[in-house]
Amino acid sequence: MALAVLGETLQRKNSDYKIDGEFSNFEFAAQVAETSTLDAILTQVGIKLGRLQGLRQQAWVSNESIQDTYKDLAGYAIILYAFSLKENDG
Repeated sequence: MALAVLGETLQRKNSDYKIDGEFSNFEFAAQVAETSTLDAILTQVGIKLGRLQGLRQQAWVSNESIQDTYKDLAGYAIILYAFSLKENDG
């Protein structure tokens, strides 16, 4: 069940966020930050880890649950893996 939900979430978010390709939002962020696409993706992982740390220190949150953050982290791990496959094949 978890993998099915994660797959649906990734497809939905990719449709919402992509500019013109699978990794295009990360590529654009990398250009803006003058860094690599890999570093842009890793930065998102770092942001989510920071969010998780903040959530764990709060008794109650109203917008994003710890479960949502876990799902986002799992998604970014898959994105990292997919990006590495693209880079190694390209």
